[in-house]
Amino acid sequence: MAKGEQTRARSVERFLDAGLDVFAERGYHAASMDEICRRAELSRGAFYSNFSGKEALFLALFDRHTERQVGRVAAVIDGAESLDDAIVAAAIAAAPDDPEERRWGLLSTEFTIFAARDETAAARLTERDRAIRDRLARSLARFVPETDAASLARFAIALYEGAQLTHLVDGDSAAARELLLRFLPAGLHTVAER
Repeated sequence: MAKGEQTRARSVERFLDAGLDVFAERGYHAASMDEICRRAELSRGAFYSNFSGKEALFLALFDRHTERQVGRVAAVIDGAESLDDAIVAAAIAAAPDDPEERRWGLLSTEFTIFAARDETAAARLTERDRAIRDRLARSLARFVPETDAASLARFAIALYEGAQLTHLVDGDSAAARELLLRFLPAGLHTVAER
């Protein structure tokens, strides 16, 4: 990577980190570009040379989070010997006790509500959600038919997001993990046995 590309990559990471912090603390709409730039210790010009606005920053955060979270989950599914092993490993990998996951949950929930009211944001978010489901379905297709794998991926994501939402309010990570470990296998086995 050339020096200019390295500098740009570092700037993007600083904006992503600052954006995640500010969005999680203030909310998507209340977050100001000035505060994000101040936290990143970079100029507005630097921001706009990398992102077209707050939505673009959020979508870049979404992509980064997906790469980390879904990559971690897909890797344990890909390495599993059986559907049971894949389910347990995925449930554990999906629910780390990580402060960044809590911040991400806050931001993701708020942006989802925004996207429900904005067609353009909804289309962009739907496209990314579909890519996540497709990636998980490809991993699950080792154990079940492809059509079932797509349904299983959708179910697993819905259960995870529901558990995460509850965890945001009650802070009980053990209960969220237990929910995933108890009901994810039951739901997946129901589809797999059909």
